Amino acid sequence: ALLALPATAMGFALSVQISALSWILSSKYGLEIHDVGLVWAAGPVAGIIGQILFGIISDKVWFWKGRRRPFIFIGGFLAAIMLLALPNLDIISDAMGLEGILGVAIAVALSLDLAINVGFNPTRSIIADVTPEGVERTKGYTWMQTISGTFGVLAYVIGAVWNNYVLIYVGVGLVLFLSVIPPLFIEEPRDFASDETDDG
Repeated sequence: ALLALPATAMGFALSVQISALSWILSSKYGLEIHDVGLVWAAGPVAGIIGQILFGIISDKVWFWKGRRRPFIFIGGFLAAIMLLALPNLDIISDAMGLEGILGVAIAVALSLDLAINVGFNPTRSIIADVTPEGVERTKGYTWMQTISGTFGVLAYVIGAVWNNYVLIYVGVGLVLFLSVIPPLFIEEPRDFASDETDDG
């Protein structure tokens, strides 16, 4: 269950993005549907690059007492900040001296998608890193899917019962907490040599 919490953070951030991004861009900022489409198109580009790049990097580095932990921390922190930026795009735009918010919206969507992808693969990989192959690893992934999926549904319930502003602010707190605290209690192995098989 502890191993599932970082993945839950990233999944919840993604659910908030899906639930609230189009709504807030059209209702609060008055963007046309084609502009909202541009914002959504920007995200997957960052995601494709982020998943490949940070997946490779996290396999080969070790700092902050972990291989996956740093990317979970960084991804979770950035995702929380970008979620917090969603209802404040106009303030950010004014502070930067920009007239429109489309550019800021695209930058925030890119950053949010990149942040989620920085953290997502490491949150899944850490389960394989710390569980033995077989039943225990299967249990780890089952717990991850169950807990993460439950919180994903909860995100949509919060948005429907209260509103998307409540969802965004709950998301900020939850993503930050679940991506920073649980990884501190997960001890990652530094050496995977024992897991490698000799093909010769």
